[in-house]
Amino acid sequence: MSATGPSGGFHLPPAAIDWLIGEAPRQVLTLSGAALPRALHHAGHQVFAIDKQTRVVADLAAGHQITTVVAQAESLPFDPCTFQVVAAHQVFHRYAPGLVLSEMARVLRPGGHAAVSYLVRDDSVPWVRRLVGLVQQLDPSAMTGAFGDDSVGELLDSKYFPTSTHKSFRHWVPTSREALVSMAANLPVTRGLDAPERQEFLASIEALYDESAPGADSLRLPYTLRCWRANVDHQELTAPIEVDDTGLVIPI
Repeated sequence: MSATGPSGGFHLPPAAIDWLIGEAPRQVLTLSGAALPRALHHAGHQVFAIDKQTRVVADLAAGHQITTVVAQAESLPFDPCTFQVVAAHQVFHRYAPGLVLSEMARVLRPGGHAAVSYLVRDDSVPWVRRLVGLVQQLDPSAMTGAFGDDSVGELLDSKYFPTSTHKSFRHWVPTSREALVSMAANLPVTRGLDAPERQEFLASIEALYDESAPGADSLRLPYTLRCWRANVDHQELTAPIEVDDTGLVIPI
């Protein structure tokens, strides 16, 4: 099950955006993906977005007031002290911490911060536990909750970001009977079943939905949005950050 919900949509509550980025408009760099920069732009921030896939960058640049660059997070093509916030949602575990953390620190302004978030399924709700149990009867390694959020420890232990704060937001994602069955049908373990086993498994998912939400049009899938803000400290960078205030400055 995707950490962004069965529908594949992007879910970041406005209160979480305000906490992660700030309520006042900020100059923000987002690392990878299209949904986060769109959400931040909609919230009124000046957004710069990188992604190594040209398709994602082209899609973002079309019809959106978002500055886009094809680039990798471990080698950011920006001058030092350019952004107030560098943000990553659901992607921080993809990067090499020894490279990306110094790059994030380098492009942040003094007083700036990194904002990292992960949307994690909440398995404490009874019907979700039953769903996970049904899937794990077929594959014990499936739906084990490896969302990538444990990678944030690298940020919290970094000398470039010595102070941090954490906050979690409860979030419920509506899912229909059809969407839940479709999600189950698309699991790798389900695709490997023969036709009778597959039919039996999907029937058990339908029964779970009907028992958990009798007569309802939708069932709410529970998530916890885990958010971290880490404040930058330029003193630990190998190359000192120097900003020349006497020369010509061209705002980006």
